[in-house]
Amino acid sequence: MIDKKEELNRICKAVIERIKPKDTERENVKAITNSITTNINTKALELGITANAISVGSTARNTWVSGEADIDIFIMFPVDMSEEDLKEKGLTLAKSVSERYEERYASHPYIHAYFYAAGTEHEMDIVPCFAVKEAALLKSAVDRTPFHTEYVVQHISGLEDEVLLLKQFMKCLGIYGSEQRRKGFSGYLCELLILKYGSFVELLTNASRWQYGVRIDLNDHGKYRGVEPLIVIDPVDPKRNVAAAVSLYSFCKLIDTAREFLAQPDRKFFMPREGKPMSDAEIRELVKARGTEFVTVMFDAPDVVEDLLFPQLRKAEASILNLIERNEFRVYRSDVTVEGGKAILVFEFLVWQLPKLKQHMGPPVTSEAHAAKFKIKHSPPYLIENGKYAVEVERKYTDVVSLLEHELNSCSLGKDVSESVETGYEVLKTEEIRGGLGYFFSTYFGVPV
Repeated sequence: MIDKKEELNRICKAVIERIKPKDTERENVKAITNSITTNINTKALELGITANAISVGSTARNTWVSGEADIDIFIMFPVDMSEEDLKEKGLTLAKSVSERYEERYASHPYIHAYFYAAGTEHEMDIVPCFAVKEAALLKSAVDRTPFHTEYVVQHISGLEDEVLLLKQFMKCLGIYGSEQRRKGFSGYLCELLILKYGSFVELLTNASRWQYGVRIDLNDHGKYRGVEPLIVIDPVDPKRNVAAAVSLYSFCKLIDTAREFLAQPDRKFFMPREGKPMSDAEIRELVKARGTEFVTVMFDAPDVVEDLLFPQLRKAEASILNLIERNEFRVYRSDVTVEGGKAILVFEFLVWQLPKLKQHMGPPVTSEAHAAKFKIKHSPPYLIENGKYAVEVERKYTDVVSLLEHELNSCSLGKDVSESVETGYEVLKTEEIRGGLGYFFSTYFGVPV
Protein backbone atom coordinates (compact mmCIF):
# COMPACT_ATOMS: atom_id res chain seq x y z
CA MET A 1 0.00 0.00 0.00
CA ILE A 2 1.37 3.41 -1.00
CA ASP A 3 1.93 5.78 1.91
CA LYS A 4 -0.16 8.95 1.34
CA LYS A 5 2.59 11.28 2.55
CA GLU A 6 5.18 9.65 0.28
CA GLU A 7 2.77 9.89 -2.66
CA LEU A 8 2.19 13.61 -2.01
CA ASN A 9 5.93 14.23 -1.83
CA ARG A 10 6.56 12.23 -5.02
CA ILE A 11 3.91 14.17 -6.97
CA CYS A 12 5.06 17.56 -5.69
CA LYS A 13 8.68 16.78 -6.55
CA ALA A 14 7.74 15.72 -10.08
CA VAL A 15 5.66 18.85 -10.61
CA ILE A 16 8.47 21.10 -9.40
CA GLU A 17 10.88 19.50 -11.85
CA ARG A 18 8.47 20.38 -14.64
CA ILE A 19 7.44 23.93 -13.69
CA LYS A 20 10.55 25.35 -12.04
CA PRO A 21 12.55 27.64 -14.37
CA LYS A 22 15.90 26.23 -15.43
CA ASP A 23 19.06 28.25 -14.83
CA THR A 24 19.25 29.41 -18.45
CA GLU A 25 15.68 30.71 -18.32
CA ARG A 26 16.34 32.55 -15.07
CA GLU A 27 19.51 34.06 -16.49
CA ASN A 28 17.71 35.26 -19.62
CA VAL A 29 14.92 36.87 -17.61
CA LYS A 30 17.41 38.44 -15.22
CA ALA A 31 19.49 39.76 -18.11
CA ILE A 32 16.58 41.45 -19.89
CA THR A 33 15.26 42.85 -16.58
CA ASN A 34 18.65 44.31 -15.68
CA SER A 35 19.03 45.71 -19.20
CA ILE A 36 15.69 47.52 -19.07
CA THR A 37 16.18 48.95 -15.59
CA THR A 38 19.67 50.14 -16.53
CA ASN A 39 18.41 51.74 -19.75
CA ILE A 40 15.59 53.54 -17.90
CA ASN A 41 17.96 54.85 -15.23
CA THR A 42 20.45 55.97 -17.88
CA LYS A 43 17.70 57.75 -19.81
CA ALA A 44 16.54 59.45 -16.62
CA LEU A 45 20.04 60.84 -16.07
CA GLU A 46 20.23 62.05 -19.68
CA LEU A 47 16.88 63.88 -19.33
CA GLY A 48 17.63 65.22 -15.86
CA ILE A 49 14.70 63.30 -14.35
CA THR A 50 14.95 62.18 -10.74
CA ALA A 51 13.80 58.56 -10.94
CA ASN A 52 14.96 55.04 -10.19
CA ALA A 53 13.77 51.87 -11.93
CA ILE A 54 13.57 48.64 -9.94
CA SER A 55 12.37 45.09 -10.59
CA VAL A 56 9.33 43.93 -8.60
CA GLY A 57 6.87 41.05 -8.75
CA SER A 58 7.42 37.31 -9.07
CA THR A 59 10.56 37.51 -11.22
CA ALA A 60 12.22 39.67 -8.56
CA ARG A 61 11.14 37.16 -5.89
CA ASN A 62 12.03 33.95 -7.80
CA THR A 63 8.44 32.71 -7.53
CA TRP A 64 7.45 32.48 -11.19
CA VAL A 65 6.46 29.37 -13.11
CA SER A 66 8.60 28.38 -16.07
CA GLY A 67 7.47 29.97 -19.32
CA GLU A 68 5.27 32.48 -17.50
CA ALA A 69 7.67 35.18 -16.38
CA ASP A 70 5.68 38.31 -15.51
CA ILE A 71 8.34 41.00 -15.62
CA ASP A 72 7.35 44.15 -13.74
CA ILE A 73 9.51 47.25 -13.67
CA PHE A 74 8.54 50.14 -11.41
CA ILE A 75 9.93 53.62 -11.97
CA MET A 76 10.03 55.35 -8.61
CA PHE A 77 9.66 59.14 -8.44
CA PRO A 78 9.98 61.60 -5.53
CA VAL A 79 6.83 61.89 -3.42
CA ASP A 80 6.74 65.67 -3.86
CA MET A 81 6.34 65.33 -7.63
CA SER A 82 2.90 66.18 -8.97
CA GLU A 83 0.62 63.47 -10.35
CA GLU A 84 0.76 65.08 -13.79
CA ASP A 85 4.57 65.16 -13.83
CA LEU A 86 4.69 61.53 -12.72
CA LYS A 87 2.41 60.51 -15.57
CA GLU A 88 4.29 62.55 -18.18
CA LYS A 89 7.83 61.69 -17.12
CA GLY A 90 6.98 58.11 -16.23
CA LEU A 91 5.53 57.40 -19.66
CA THR A 92 8.43 59.20 -21.37
CA LEU A 93 10.97 56.95 -19.62
CA ALA A 94 8.88 53.79 -20.11
CA LYS A 95 8.39 54.38 -23.83
CA SER A 96 12.06 55.16 -24.37
CA VAL A 97 13.18 51.55 -23.86
CA SER A 98 10.87 49.76 -26.30
CA GLU A 99 9.66 50.30 -29.84
CA ARG A 100 6.64 48.03 -29.35
CA TYR A 101 4.30 48.85 -26.49
CA GLU A 102 0.73 49.58 -25.45
CA GLU A 103 -0.33 52.37 -23.14
CA ARG A 104 -2.66 51.05 -20.46
CA TYR A 105 -4.42 52.58 -17.51
CA ALA A 106 -4.90 51.42 -13.92
CA SER A 107 -4.66 53.99 -11.10
CA HIS A 108 -2.61 55.96 -13.64
CA PRO A 109 -1.11 55.21 -17.09
CA TYR A 110 1.59 52.59 -17.53
CA ILE A 111 3.28 50.80 -20.43
CA HIS A 112 2.91 47.17 -21.45
CA ALA A 113 6.00 46.53 -23.56
CA TYR A 114 7.33 43.66 -25.69
CA PHE A 115 10.99 42.63 -25.92
CA TYR A 116 12.89 39.88 -27.71
CA ALA A 117 15.81 38.15 -26.00
CA ALA A 118 17.48 34.81 -26.70
CA GLY A 119 14.87 34.06 -29.37
CA THR A 120 11.95 34.55 -26.98
CA GLU A 121 9.44 37.35 -26.74
CA HIS A 122 8.99 38.76 -23.25
CA GLU A 123 6.17 40.96 -22.05
CA MET A 124 6.75 43.56 -19.40
CA ASP A 125 4.76 46.14 -17.45
CA ILE A 126 6.62 49.39 -16.79
CA VAL A 127 4.79 51.32 -14.09
CA PRO A 128 5.49 54.79 -12.65
CA CYS A 129 4.99 55.12 -8.90
CA PHE A 130 5.87 57.33 -5.95
CA ALA A 131 8.81 56.35 -3.72
CA VAL A 132 6.87 56.64 -0.45
CA LYS A 133 8.71 55.85 2.78
CA GLU A 134 6.11 53.38 3.98
CA ALA A 135 2.98 51.73 2.58
CA ALA A 136 0.70 53.70 4.90
CA LEU A 137 1.78 56.90 3.12
CA LEU A 138 1.04 55.75 -0.41
CA LYS A 139 -0.23 58.30 -2.93
CA SER A 140 -1.51 55.70 -5.41
CA ALA A 141 -2.48 52.02 -5.18
CA VAL A 142 0.68 50.81 -6.94
CA ASP A 143 3.00 52.54 -4.47
CA ARG A 144 2.85 49.59 -2.04
CA THR A 145 4.12 47.03 -4.58
CA PRO A 146 7.85 47.68 -3.93
CA PHE A 147 7.15 47.04 -0.23
CA HIS A 148 5.52 43.72 -1.13
CA THR A 149 8.63 42.68 -3.05
CA GLU A 150 10.92 43.72 -0.21
CA TYR A 151 8.87 41.82 2.37
CA VAL A 152 8.66 38.59 0.36
CA VAL A 153 12.35 38.64 -0.60
CA GLN A 154 13.23 38.95 3.09
CA HIS A 155 11.06 36.03 4.18
CA ILE A 156 10.52 33.59 1.30
CA SER A 157 13.98 32.03 1.06
CA GLY A 158 13.71 28.24 0.90
CA LEU A 159 9.95 28.28 0.20
CA GLU A 160 10.00 29.35 -3.45
CA ASP A 161 9.18 25.85 -4.74
CA GLU A 162 6.14 25.68 -2.46
CA VAL A 163 4.87 28.91 -4.00
CA LEU A 164 5.33 27.46 -7.49
CA LEU A 165 3.25 24.42 -6.55
CA LEU A 166 0.46 26.60 -5.21
CA LYS A 167 0.45 28.88 -8.24
CA GLN A 168 0.34 25.94 -10.68
CA PHE A 169 -2.42 24.28 -8.65
CA MET A 170 -4.53 27.45 -8.76
CA LYS A 171 -3.80 28.13 -12.43
CA CYS A 172 -5.21 24.71 -13.31
CA LEU A 173 -8.31 25.45 -11.21
CA GLY A 174 -8.83 28.76 -13.01
CA ILE A 175 -8.62 30.74 -9.77
CA TYR A 176 -5.14 32.24 -10.06
CA GLY A 177 -5.05 36.00 -10.51
CA SER A 178 -6.84 38.85 -8.76
CA GLU A 179 -8.09 40.45 -11.99
CA GLN A 180 -11.75 41.39 -12.01
CA ARG A 181 -12.46 38.82 -14.73
CA ARG A 182 -11.20 35.99 -12.51
CA LYS A 183 -11.46 37.24 -8.87
CA GLY A 184 -8.95 34.69 -7.69
CA PHE A 185 -5.70 34.51 -5.70
CA SER A 186 -2.93 36.94 -6.62
CA GLY A 187 0.71 35.90 -6.72
CA TYR A 188 1.44 37.97 -3.61
CA LEU A 189 -1.44 36.28 -1.78
CA CYS A 190 -0.05 32.86 -2.73
CA GLU A 191 3.32 33.86 -1.28
CA LEU A 192 1.75 35.02 1.97
CA LEU A 193 -0.25 31.80 2.32
CA ILE A 194 2.94 29.76 1.95
CA LEU A 195 4.68 31.99 4.50
CA LYS A 196 1.79 31.32 6.89
CA TYR A 197 1.62 27.54 6.51
CA GLY A 198 5.19 26.68 5.51
CA SER A 199 4.41 24.33 2.62
CA PHE A 200 1.96 23.68 -0.19
CA VAL A 201 0.59 20.50 1.39
CA GLU A 202 0.19 22.12 4.79
CA LEU A 203 -1.68 25.02 3.18
CA LEU A 204 -4.09 22.60 1.46
CA THR A 205 -4.54 20.69 4.72
CA ASN A 206 -5.60 23.88 6.47
CA ALA A 207 -7.59 25.23 3.51
CA SER A 208 -9.64 22.02 3.41
CA ARG A 209 -11.00 23.06 6.84
CA TRP A 210 -11.42 26.78 6.24
CA GLN A 211 -14.66 28.45 7.24
CA TYR A 212 -16.12 31.63 5.76
CA GLY A 213 -14.27 34.66 7.14
CA VAL A 214 -11.03 32.85 8.05
CA ARG A 215 -8.47 35.46 9.12
CA ILE A 216 -4.70 35.26 8.59
CA ASP A 217 -2.42 37.92 10.07
CA LEU A 218 1.28 37.12 9.77
CA ASN A 219 2.39 40.04 11.93
CA ASP A 220 -0.63 40.09 14.23
CA HIS A 221 -1.15 43.80 13.62
CA GLY A 222 -4.19 43.91 11.38
CA LYS A 223 -6.68 46.75 11.62
CA TYR A 224 -8.89 45.54 8.77
CA ARG A 225 -12.49 44.70 9.63
CA GLY A 226 -14.26 43.24 6.64
CA VAL A 227 -16.68 40.47 5.77
CA GLU A 228 -14.97 38.77 2.80
CA PRO A 229 -14.67 34.95 2.61
CA LEU A 230 -10.90 35.14 3.21
CA ILE A 231 -9.05 37.85 5.10
CA VAL A 232 -5.26 38.01 4.83
CA ILE A 233 -3.81 41.12 6.42
CA ASP A 234 -1.13 42.80 4.33
CA PRO A 235 2.11 42.67 6.36
CA VAL A 236 3.14 46.05 4.95
CA ASP A 237 -0.28 47.71 5.29
CA PRO A 238 -2.37 46.48 8.26
CA LYS A 239 -5.50 48.25 7.00
CA ARG A 240 -5.64 46.17 3.81
CA ASN A 241 -6.99 42.70 3.04
CA VAL A 242 -4.74 41.10 0.39
CA ALA A 243 -7.52 38.59 -0.32
CA ALA A 244 -10.24 41.20 -0.87
CA ALA A 245 -10.53 40.27 -4.56
CA VAL A 246 -11.08 36.55 -3.86
CA SER A 247 -14.67 35.68 -4.74
CA LEU A 248 -16.77 33.21 -2.77
CA TYR A 249 -16.53 30.84 -5.75
CA SER A 250 -12.70 30.95 -5.82
CA PHE A 251 -12.55 30.53 -2.03
CA CYS A 252 -14.83 27.47 -2.13
CA LYS A 253 -13.14 26.03 -5.23
CA LEU A 254 -9.81 25.95 -3.38
CA ILE A 255 -11.40 24.30 -0.32
CA ASP A 256 -13.20 21.68 -2.38
CA THR A 257 -10.22 20.79 -4.60
CA ALA A 258 -7.83 20.73 -1.62
CA ARG A 259 -10.00 17.99 -0.12
CA GLU A 260 -10.04 16.05 -3.41
CA PHE A 261 -6.27 16.28 -3.90
CA LEU A 262 -5.42 15.29 -0.33
CA ALA A 263 -7.82 12.34 -0.51
CA GLN A 264 -6.52 11.13 -3.89
CA PRO A 265 -3.20 12.79 -4.83
CA ASP A 266 -2.66 12.94 -8.57
CA ARG A 267 -0.51 14.93 -10.99
CA LYS A 268 -3.63 15.77 -13.01
CA PHE A 269 -4.38 18.55 -10.49
CA PHE A 270 -1.30 20.37 -11.84
CA MET A 271 -2.02 19.78 -15.52
CA PRO A 272 -3.84 22.30 -17.70
CA ARG A 273 -7.29 21.04 -18.62
CA GLU A 274 -7.34 19.55 -22.10
CA GLY A 275 -10.11 19.51 -24.65
CA LYS A 276 -11.81 21.82 -27.09
CA PRO A 277 -14.49 24.51 -26.94
CA MET A 278 -18.11 23.46 -27.40
CA SER A 279 -19.48 23.93 -30.90
CA ASP A 280 -22.60 26.04 -31.49
CA ALA A 281 -24.52 22.83 -32.22
CA GLU A 282 -23.34 21.21 -28.98
CA ILE A 283 -24.40 24.28 -27.02
CA ARG A 284 -27.88 24.25 -28.55
CA GLU A 285 -28.25 20.52 -27.97
CA LEU A 286 -27.30 20.80 -24.30
CA VAL A 287 -29.60 23.76 -23.74
CA LYS A 288 -32.48 21.82 -25.33
CA ALA A 289 -31.82 18.92 -22.96
CA ARG A 290 -31.87 21.31 -20.00
CA GLY A 291 -35.21 22.76 -21.07
CA THR A 292 -34.05 26.32 -20.42
CA GLU A 293 -33.45 29.26 -22.74
CA PHE A 294 -30.35 31.43 -23.08
CA VAL A 295 -30.51 35.08 -23.98
CA THR A 296 -27.30 37.04 -24.56
CA VAL A 297 -26.82 40.79 -24.75
CA MET A 298 -23.83 41.48 -27.00
CA PHE A 299 -22.07 44.75 -27.86
CA ASP A 300 -18.60 46.07 -28.68
CA ALA A 301 -16.35 45.82 -25.64
CA PRO A 302 -15.31 49.32 -24.45
CA ASP A 303 -11.63 50.07 -24.99
CA VAL A 304 -10.63 50.01 -21.31
CA VAL A 305 -8.54 47.57 -19.27
CA GLU A 306 -10.43 44.54 -17.98
CA ASP A 307 -10.12 45.60 -14.34
CA LEU A 308 -12.21 48.66 -15.21
CA LEU A 309 -14.51 46.85 -17.64
CA PHE A 310 -15.57 43.81 -15.63
CA PRO A 311 -16.93 45.71 -12.60
CA GLN A 312 -19.10 47.67 -15.05
CA LEU A 313 -20.26 44.48 -16.75
CA ARG A 314 -21.24 42.97 -13.41
CA LYS A 315 -23.03 46.17 -12.47
CA ALA A 316 -24.92 45.99 -15.75
CA GLU A 317 -25.68 42.30 -15.12
CA ALA A 318 -27.19 43.10 -11.70
CA SER A 319 -29.25 46.00 -13.05
CA ILE A 320 -30.58 43.93 -15.97
CA LEU A 321 -31.46 41.08 -13.60
CA ASN A 322 -33.49 43.57 -11.58
CA LEU A 323 -35.32 44.71 -14.73
CA ILE A 324 -36.04 41.10 -15.71
CA GLU A 325 -37.35 40.13 -12.28
CA ARG A 326 -39.56 43.23 -12.04
CA ASN A 327 -41.23 42.02 -15.21
CA GLU A 328 -41.75 38.55 -13.69
CA PHE A 329 -39.43 36.51 -15.89
CA ARG A 330 -37.22 34.04 -14.00
CA VAL A 331 -33.46 33.74 -14.41
CA TYR A 332 -31.71 30.53 -13.35
CA ARG A 333 -28.09 31.70 -13.77
CA SER A 334 -26.21 34.57 -15.36
CA ASP A 335 -22.64 35.56 -16.15
CA VAL A 336 -20.54 38.02 -18.14
CA THR A 337 -17.58 37.56 -20.48
CA VAL A 338 -15.51 39.32 -23.12
CA GLU A 339 -14.67 37.34 -26.26
CA GLY A 340 -13.36 38.47 -29.64
CA GLY A 341 -13.76 42.17 -28.91
CA LYS A 342 -17.37 41.70 -27.79
CA ALA A 343 -18.77 42.18 -24.29
CA ILE A 344 -21.45 39.59 -23.59
CA LEU A 345 -23.99 39.31 -20.79
CA VAL A 346 -25.44 35.80 -20.59
CA PHE A 347 -28.77 34.93 -18.93
CA GLU A 348 -30.22 31.42 -18.59
CA PHE A 349 -34.00 31.49 -18.13
CA LEU A 350 -36.46 29.18 -16.46
CA VAL A 351 -39.29 31.47 -17.58
CA TRP A 352 -38.70 33.59 -20.68
CA GLN A 353 -42.26 33.92 -22.00
CA LEU A 354 -45.40 34.98 -20.13
CA PRO A 355 -49.12 35.20 -20.99
CA LYS A 356 -50.58 38.50 -22.07
CA LEU A 357 -52.82 38.52 -19.00
CA LYS A 358 -51.51 39.84 -15.70
CA GLN A 359 -53.22 40.40 -12.37
CA HIS A 360 -52.58 43.78 -10.82
CA MET A 361 -53.20 43.92 -7.07
CA GLY A 362 -54.80 46.94 -5.42
CA PRO A 363 -55.50 48.10 -1.85
CA PRO A 364 -57.44 46.20 0.85
CA VAL A 365 -61.20 46.38 0.42
CA THR A 366 -61.42 47.74 3.96
CA SER A 367 -59.36 50.81 2.99
CA GLU A 368 -62.22 52.95 1.65
CA ALA A 369 -60.23 56.00 0.49
CA HIS A 370 -57.60 53.95 -1.36
CA ALA A 371 -60.25 51.68 -2.79
CA ALA A 372 -62.05 54.66 -4.33
CA LYS A 373 -58.84 55.94 -5.97
CA PHE A 374 -58.06 52.45 -7.30
CA LYS A 375 -61.50 52.17 -8.92
CA ILE A 376 -61.17 55.61 -10.52
CA LYS A 377 -57.77 54.65 -12.02
CA HIS A 378 -58.71 51.16 -13.25
CA SER A 379 -61.62 49.92 -15.32
CA PRO A 380 -63.93 47.10 -14.15
CA PRO A 381 -64.39 44.24 -13.72
CA TYR A 382 -62.79 44.14 -10.28
CA LEU A 383 -61.77 41.00 -8.47
CA ILE A 384 -61.35 40.48 -4.76
CA GLU A 385 -58.39 38.27 -3.87
CA ASN A 386 -57.36 37.66 -0.25
CA GLY A 387 -59.12 40.78 0.93
CA LYS A 388 -57.67 43.06 -1.76
CA TYR A 389 -58.97 44.49 -5.00
CA ALA A 390 -57.38 43.21 -8.22
CA VAL A 391 -57.81 43.87 -11.90
CA GLU A 392 -56.66 42.00 -14.97
CA VAL A 393 -54.32 44.00 -17.21
CA GLU A 394 -52.21 43.30 -20.28
CA ARG A 395 -48.46 42.93 -19.93
CA LYS A 396 -46.31 45.36 -21.86
CA TYR A 397 -43.80 42.59 -22.64
CA THR A 398 -44.62 38.90 -22.93
CA ASP A 399 -41.14 37.75 -23.97
CA VAL A 400 -37.82 38.70 -22.42
CA VAL A 401 -36.12 39.48 -25.75
CA SER A 402 -38.62 42.24 -26.46
CA LEU A 403 -38.14 43.59 -22.93
CA LEU A 404 -34.36 43.80 -23.34
CA GLU A 405 -34.57 45.24 -26.84
CA HIS A 406 -36.75 48.12 -25.64
CA GLU A 407 -35.75 48.72 -22.01
CA LEU A 408 -32.03 47.94 -21.75
CA ASN A 409 -31.02 51.60 -21.77
CA SER A 410 -33.15 52.19 -18.67
CA CYS A 411 -30.71 50.03 -16.68
CA SER A 412 -27.67 51.25 -14.77
CA LEU A 413 -24.84 50.00 -16.99
CA GLY A 414 -21.72 51.92 -16.02
CA LYS A 415 -20.17 54.78 -17.98
CA ASP A 416 -18.12 52.90 -20.59
CA VAL A 417 -20.63 50.08 -21.03
CA SER A 418 -23.49 52.56 -21.39
CA GLU A 419 -21.62 54.49 -24.07
CA SER A 420 -20.91 51.29 -25.99
CA VAL A 421 -24.50 50.05 -25.71
CA GLU A 422 -25.76 53.36 -27.07
CA THR A 423 -23.87 52.70 -30.31
CA GLY A 424 -25.77 49.43 -30.73
CA TYR A 425 -26.30 46.01 -29.22
CA GLU A 426 -27.84 42.63 -30.06
CA VAL A 427 -30.17 40.46 -28.01
CA LEU A 428 -29.78 36.84 -29.11
CA LYS A 429 -31.56 33.63 -28.09
CA THR A 430 -30.05 30.15 -27.95
CA GLU A 431 -30.59 29.30 -31.61
CA GLU A 432 -28.85 32.54 -32.62
CA ILE A 433 -25.69 31.91 -30.59
CA ARG A 434 -22.71 31.90 -32.91
CA GLY A 435 -18.98 31.17 -32.76
CA GLY A 436 -16.76 32.60 -30.07
CA LEU A 437 -18.50 31.39 -26.90
CA GLY A 438 -17.37 27.76 -26.98
CA TYR A 439 -14.86 28.06 -24.14
CA PHE A 440 -17.23 30.19 -22.08
CA PHE A 441 -20.03 27.62 -22.29
CA SER A 442 -17.63 24.74 -21.63
CA THR A 443 -16.77 26.41 -18.33
CA TYR A 444 -20.39 27.42 -17.64
CA PHE A 445 -21.66 23.86 -18.08
CA GLY A 446 -18.66 22.31 -16.31
CA VAL A 447 -17.50 20.50 -19.45
CA PRO A 448 -13.72 19.71 -19.25
CA VAL A 449 -11.66 21.92 -21.61
